[in-house]
Amino acid sequence: MKQKLSQLSTSQKWLAAATGVAVIGGMGTYALVAGFADPRATPYDFNGDGYPDLAVGLPGDTLNSHANAGSIAITNGSVTGDFSSGYLLHQDSADVAGAPEKNDSFGQSMASGDFDADGYADLAVGIPFEAIGDVEGAGYVAIQYGSGSGLINTRSQSIHEDSPGIPGTVAKDEVFGYSLATGDLNTDGYDDLVIGMPLDNANGKGNAGTLRIIFGTGTGLDMSSTISVDQLTANVPGAPEAEDRFGEQLAVGDINGDGNDDLVVTTIGEQISGSSDRGSIHVLYGPFTDAPADSDYIDSAHVDGIGEFSGSALALGNFDDDPYLDVAVGVSDQKVGEVGAAGSLAVFYAGADGLTHRNVEVIHQDTPGIGGAPEPEDYFASDLAAGDIDGDGIDDLVVGMRSEAIGSATGSGSAMVLFGNADGGISSADSVWIDQDVEGVPGTVAKDDHFGWTVGIIDIDDDGHAEPLIGAPGNAAGTVTVLKVDRGALVSAQAYAQADLGLGNGVNGDAFGIALPK
Repeated sequence: MKQKLSQLSTSQKWLAAATGVAVIGGMGTYALVAGFADPRATPYDFNGDGYPDLAVGLPGDTLNSHANAGSIAITNGSVTGDFSSGYLLHQDSADVAGAPEKNDSFGQSMASGDFDADGYADLAVGIPFEAIGDVEGAGYVAIQYGSGSGLINTRSQSIHEDSPGIPGTVAKDEVFGYSLATGDLNTDGYDDLVIGMPLDNANGKGNAGTLRIIFGTGTGLDMSSTISVDQLTANVPGAPEAEDRFGEQLAVGDINGDGNDDLVVTTIGEQISGSSDRGSIHVLYGPFTDAPADSDYIDSAHVDGIGEFSGSALALGNFDDDPYLDVAVGVSDQKVGEVGAAGSLAVFYAGADGLTHRNVEVIHQDTPGIGGAPEPEDYFASDLAAGDIDGDGIDDLVVGMRSEAIGSATGSGSAMVLFGNADGGISSADSVWIDQDVEGVPGTVAKDDHFGWTVGIIDIDDDGHAEPLIGAPGNAAGTVTVLKVDRGALVSAQAYAQADLGLGNGVNGDAFGIALPK
């Protein structure tokens, strides 16, 4: 029997809550003065040196005897792309709001944007199981602002439903901060923060799901500007229904090429009328005021092969070199043939009119050229990340398979890199398969390592070739493998654990790697 999130043990919670929290820091259109350069930092460049920094969530970290209080490890990017030292950010840090408590899961999710457009990227950290007062699992988001010295400074914010200006009422297991995304949704030149609450009550419907959008300003996020969005909001299709989970995954980018950032939201539990399919995609077009300007809606019943909780992972990228951002959707529980939970990927190609179900490509492990084969509970496309890996100006896609069996090692996990093309978009041609049994990849295949449970992407050395990141949170205390990949070939792989960053050895269950930059 499927358990409710509130009934799961702490170790199960980070597994249940991390099924592909994909977020993208939108760069949007800087609209203040035509012709002026956008002053906003690249996401994750916390110290403004031009190199994005590596942030890694470890929500199972124990602090002051508080199990699963959670941390985020930060290490600076550089021209070499190598890491040897870092620091931990957590609620026992001097300048971080709040205090560590058992089962908070600080670092379960994260997103980066420049909320005050000062040239230093800021970090939003999800703490979805934080208790507010005596209300367990209410959830909380911590904001750390960047500076010349990175995130170690006195500028921080704490945000939850009891914060002034935030709509809503604190309630048990609403998991405020479960999903996060950033981008300039009101086109004023400052990044905004989107906070997903897929287990929130909406219109009296349990677990229908809601969002909070907090707008950036010259002094940072202004909580008094916050708007609440659900399926009763103007220009948002549908209606709140029990177990919809609107806000499961979030991503921000300019889908239709009009210069305004848009918000893509997955609603994995939405029951499609007249079918047994579940899951839908909402594209909410900017600019936002108290509601989106317009929307598109795609339900799983209109696309063959993605009917089982569509939207368990999400990434945006320009995969075909046209003026529009495309939408990659993971359907990791999808049955392929007669194989349950083998998993599928759907790539929707956008146009000037936005997103429709008519221009879509469905990929799984029965697709010619895709490595492996459909097996029960592989969970192909359980996480996704997009970026330009080969430096050709066209985005590529990293696909996680969190429980792929390598040999007899069930749950060992794997990942793939699929390349974008000006002619046709994402293709299986030249794809690169990665697991811990591939030559050049550090580590040893082992049961329940979950290599590929999370994937990320970041151009750490700012050379125009983004590096895929592969998280293995079940590999002892957890590891993150940084790859360099060309078309058809793995160039190099370097695995990092906490000890490699000078942060101690960690212990099993820390889940180092459960949240990665997108």
